[in-house]
Amino acid sequence: MTSEPVVGLDLADKLGISVIDRKTEKLLFSASISLARGDTQKRLLRLRECLIEVFTRFSPVEVAIEDVFLPAKTSPRTPIALGELRGVARLCAAERDIPVFFYPPRKVKMAVTGFGNASKEDVVHWIESEFRVKVKDHNEADAISIAWTHILERRF
Repeated sequence: MTSEPVVGLDLADKLGISVIDRKTEKLLFSASISLARGDTQKRLLRLRECLIEVFTRFSPVEVAIEDVFLPAKTSPRTPIALGELRGVARLCAAERDIPVFFYPPRKVKMAVTGFGNASKEDVVHWIESEFRVKVKDHNEADAISIAWTHILERRF
């Protein structure tokens, strides 16, 4: 049986990244990786390096990314920074002809906990118990939950 890896991405100052095999529903890889703070060029290049490494290692069939959610008191620079990260991720996927899908945070929380307003702690707890893994932080847990949400969505 050939695998069908799905990459989940949580794009932030720390990159949450995961790979789940859609066929076996096994977690193949997950991590939380610090991107360069303050230096936009280094942050974007670091993201690109990480994605190329994961895409080369796992040959994913699809990529799932958490849609941008911005609270009311967000800095005006935050949407631009998130847009730049998202653009790099989409470009890396496009270079390999990998389809990209986006999921809003409430949908992801609903898929993994059954409650759209679940806390980050609830998501971490569910991921750790379901996949029998100890995550480094909520970025890693979010990446796993985003990939898992995508797998559930594609079942139907």
